Amino acid sequence: MQPDRPTRAEWTWVLALVALALALRVGFVLFEQPGFYFEDSLDYDHAARTFLETGHFDARYYRFPLYPLVMAASYKAFGTGLTPFRIIQAIFGAATCLCVWAMGRRLFGVRAGLLALFGAAIFPVHVVLAGIEYPVLLGTFLVWWVLALLGSDNEGAANHIGRLILTGIGVGLSATLFEGGWVLGLFLFVWMLFGQSARAIVRSLTIVALATLVVLGPWIYGMMRSGDYRALVLRPGLHLPAAPGVDPPIFEGSGGNLLMSKLVGLARNPLWTVRYTWTEFVHFWDPYPDRLASVDMVFREKLHEKDARMSVENALVGNSSRVLYAAGFSALLVIAAIGALVALRTVPGSALLVAWPVALGACYAPFFTQMRYRIPADSAFILLGAFAVELTLKKTLWGEMLGSLKALWEGWKRIAEKIAVVQTFILLFLLFVVGLGPISLLMRLFRKDPMHAPKSAGSFWALRERTRERMEECLRQF
Repeated sequence: MQPDRPTRAEWTWVLALVALALALRVGFVLFEQPGFYFEDSLDYDHAARTFLETGHFDARYYRFPLYPLVMAASYKAFGTGLTPFRIIQAIFGAATCLCVWAMGRRLFGVRAGLLALFGAAIFPVHVVLAGIEYPVLLGTFLVWWVLALLGSDNEGAANHIGRLILTGIGVGLSATLFEGGWVLGLFLFVWMLFGQSARAIVRSLTIVALATLVVLGPWIYGMMRSGDYRALVLRPGLHLPAAPGVDPPIFEGSGGNLLMSKLVGLARNPLWTVRYTWTEFVHFWDPYPDRLASVDMVFREKLHEKDARMSVENALVGNSSRVLYAAGFSALLVIAAIGALVALRTVPGSALLVAWPVALGACYAPFFTQMRYRIPADSAFILLGAFAVELTLKKTLWGEMLGSLKALWEGWKRIAEKIAVVQTFILLFLLFVVGLGPISLLMRLFRKDPMHAPKSAGSFWALRERTRERMEECLRQF
């Protein structure tokens, strides 16, 4: 049951926490050192400047188009300084917190929603993202805007045409920002297949797909006219691993030859592919942010030589910063796991918060996973953690956990019963019919008798010679 409309007191708390989120992000932007922190930021900046000068991107740019367009709009309106653009990103970051509050309130209640809003407002990585030129911040906002539109009442959201249109627009915009937008589209497609009638499923998917195609249409048309599909073909080709024995070629055109070479290699090495995918899926949850090229001082110095705006000193990738993040994220994962354990049993619609991070990790697992790919799932952990804190404040967490563990035990017993059926009936049936049956027929046909069974009826005991029965022989009965 959803809570009533927010009261004036609740709105006061919401506005105060959103203001806190905005103040933290703007404060970081204003006091951070000038310049770029990561190599990708230089590429986006160059694409935005080229677009302002020529009306199109540089021929070397092969990433998604929306983020440099947003940068170009900021540069045209407020100048080419980074501070105005970063403040715009801070506003989107605060708006993400508002989406988290709306979803937390709808699922878990008023206080849990405010706790989630507070957690999202002060979450360090999301504060820092406002000062980094990378599309994951805007993409995360669109992801949680879409998920908040769906909410917990799937049937009501699916029948609301306006929400479905906005959902499709959000999916389309996020798909032009980063890879997570495509994962979001796939996730929503699968999610909408459950909990609705067949007619409602077709209606919902049609509306969302049409709205998404309207947004993606100009970009897709532009790629078709130019024949340049590098954003959709070259990027996965570069990030897919090369299976053993595969020597990937240098890409040509849109990179189709590189992508096909790697896909064929993965298909020919299925065991290696499964092992690699599982390893990367586990690494997706690794709290420690490794695989950062910017950690290397020499790498940063080389980038600074190419572009003086690249910062050589980068405290964001220092050892202490990464260790603190790993400790904090580990604690968040534990609290979120506790909240998920209870929410899945007691809160309808909370499965969305568990399924989204898993789907994100599963879709990135075939590639080369990094910490930043997990950022769109952080808000799910914050929401589930806020629910666990809410239960702690109510002093019902322990009882709810025991209830969930008991439900898990009962569910496992039902699964074990199915396993027992397979073991006792199917496997034994196959053993006797496929294995022992033909062997016994062959033994009968060739008159083999490995058991040395007696030819005539009588006792089947193998009698031994009786001797003096002493204690030693009593202990050796065979």
